[in-house]
Amino acid sequence: MKVIIASTIEQEERIKELVGQLKEEIFPRFFEKEELQSMYNFGILQLTEYHFQRFDNLQDAFQVISSLQTIISILETDEPAELPVHYQEMFERNTLILQEFDIDFPFFLSHFTNKKTPASYLAFAIPANTYLI
Repeated sequence: MKVIIASTIEQEERIKELVGQLKEEIFPRFFEKEELQSMYNFGILQLTEYHFQRFDNLQDAFQVISSLQTIISILETDEPAELPVHYQEMFERNTLILQEFDIDFPFFLSHFTNKKTPASYLAFAIPANTYLI
């Protein structure tokens, strides 16, 4: 007999946060606004109830979380496309894990070569709060 422990609501929220971080903070550093819009229209990193059913046990949810965290960590480096081969393989392995759960992430590390200056992508950043001072 095998005991499977279901994923928690907190894990699902964490997955949503990490996907949001990729879409709102990481991708604008590398892609133009028009490119981002077309990617999102094609459903890249779009999570539905189907996806949460795919990783409904504890182990699968942890795999998705750790894959997203690893991808984010690699992309937050100064020059992700110039990292040693070990990191490129790690990036590819984690994108494959996301694809196993039908999460659309069709990127290679080489897609992240044109890092924009902070001033150019901060204009599109979502503010942490909406209060005016």
